[in-house]
Amino acid sequence: MTDPSHQTLDSAKTAAPPARTGPGALRLALLGLVAIGIGGAAFELAAERHWGSPVQLIPWAALLLLGTALALLAGRDSPRVLTVVRVLAAVVLLASLYGVFTHVSVNRGMGAFDPAWGSLSPLTQWWYAFTKSVGNAPPLAPGMLAQSALLLLIISTIRRHRGQPAPEGRRAR
Repeated sequence: MTDPSHQTLDSAKTAAPPARTGPGALRLALLGLVAIGIGGAAFELAAERHWGSPVQLIPWAALLLLGTALALLAGRDSPRVLTVVRVLAAVVLLASLYGVFTHVSVNRGMGAFDPAWGSLSPLTQWWYAFTKSVGNAPPLAPGMLAQSALLLLIISTIRRHRGQPAPEGRRAR
């Protein structure tokens, strides 16, 4: 009979699970950041009641595209999926650039109500519009969409490890 106080512990049973590091962990973290970006942008758009005209629906469509791309990237890693994700991200990037330009243009138009506006150089007018010194449209708000789209492009370059299981039992290709 052995004394239980002298038994050694099986290191395989007591060792901490290996930390998730490397490309797989980076990919997962970036997917999480995209999800947070989508949620944050949706909340901001809803709080601003950003649906009063067809043009104001563009960022909602961009969020739908981002969500679709996120779901595709979380599920599969095939070349076809990566191509679709990259195209969707590029479309969102273009929509984001359009949003920044639209916001700055609206702000610049608001400057016309200031009697001194005409005496400013065009460069100064655009700068004031971009920095929201005039007007209420936030020029960097569409940047949230661009950030999420750029993160999706980065994720599309990070491949799953062969040993990393794909969600729902599918195999990564």
